[in-house]
Amino acid sequence: MKVCKFEKMKEEDEIRQVINYILKEHPYVVVVPTLTQLQEWLQDISISWFHEEDSASHATINNIEEYCRTLADHLITDLPLNTDIKKYIRECIEKMHKLVEDKADLLIDKIIKAEIYRLSGELFACCLRQYGLNARTLDTGTFMQMNLERKPDIPYIQESIRQYINENRDTDIFIAPLSLCKNVYGEIDFMNEKRNDYYATVLASIFEADEIILSTELTNIYTNRNCAREQHSLTYTEAEQLINSGVNLIYTDCITLAARSNIVIRLIDTHDLETERLYISSHDTESSVKAIIIQDSVTFVRFTSLNVLPGYLLMGKLLEVINKYQINVISMASSNVSVSMILTASRDTLRIIQRELHKYTEMVVDENMSVIHIIGSLHWERTQLESNIMETIRHIPISLISYGGSDHCFTISVHTADKKQLLNSLSQRFLERLSA
Repeated sequence: MKVCKFEKMKEEDEIRQVINYILKEHPYVVVVPTLTQLQEWLQDISISWFHEEDSASHATINNIEEYCRTLADHLITDLPLNTDIKKYIRECIEKMHKLVEDKADLLIDKIIKAEIYRLSGELFACCLRQYGLNARTLDTGTFMQMNLERKPDIPYIQESIRQYINENRDTDIFIAPLSLCKNVYGEIDFMNEKRNDYYATVLASIFEADEIILSTELTNIYTNRNCAREQHSLTYTEAEQLINSGVNLIYTDCITLAARSNIVIRLIDTHDLETERLYISSHDTESSVKAIIIQDSVTFVRFTSLNVLPGYLLMGKLLEVINKYQINVISMASSNVSVSMILTASRDTLRIIQRELHKYTEMVVDENMSVIHIIGSLHWERTQLESNIMETIRHIPISLISYGGSDHCFTISVHTADKKQLLNSLSQRFLERLSA
């Protein structure tokens, strides 16, 4: 059994692409976002309502009704289904008109938002019914409860959703509105959008899914395209180490929960649903190079000792300052007189660090840097791999190399101006067909 999660649907063509993908993959649960246009109107309603511009709020709600009815006419040609969804649209619109007549209130604002999320989900479910599927909207606002730490209360969710699933065993597919939940007090709430992938992974865990397909914005990730899955498969450990080093992949708790529940994660790009970009599981294919991932806007810093402190005390002082300002260190190399780091920090933070350490070190900074992570099975017993990498990039100036701290990642930092040349050299050597 599988779960699918999609991000951002702006136009009718994108909705059709998602529907076609669902018909091909046959997931049991689909987590869908609210249509982009509806999200924009939701913001307009909130602004006008809190400014006591009642006529503007009602006008926006009427725009929502017209938009949804037009979508229904274009996407749902079956007459009984078209009639049913238009009746549902009218009921939602009437509820929202009544709600905005009250005095502006944050809780009621969330209730209005939830109505739109449910409406968007029901529209999508109705589109799937047209293809003969018994599709039902899963009211996650009832089942998905957060705890005091604003994290999903998984034991509660499992208990509350089990009976609902048993009562709807004839359902072919559940449509879950993305991020809709309730807080620890039982009030309508929404999970932070940055954690959408985790929201879907929680549902996959609750439904005991074998795999989850996450459509997400994948930038600066390069893999073999249209090739055997073994060439772009990562283990949970490889993916987790990448995320912890600052690579924008998916929310790190997704990996932890998926690994604990033994759920395979398949990453597809929002703009190219048909191409699987990364496959994350417990199985190590032991491919030498599986992916190349780039991080831009990083900083190279070299601390050279002024011989005021012994080496071990200097290292301790550096790490103390790094910890104090919670700086993300991507890679590091050291000798008996200096320490070099690739890190992410603002110019203000770098100036503060320099002020704290000027008695002990000379600090050299270069901000125009990029980091290239070469991901694969890079265990030290594979004796020729690192030499093959170095031979491939021998003509490009390198500022720092990190190798040996992980069996899964070879990290190189270069000036951003040399990034493209380095990527081309590596992809020609290790990746047959490039996907970015």
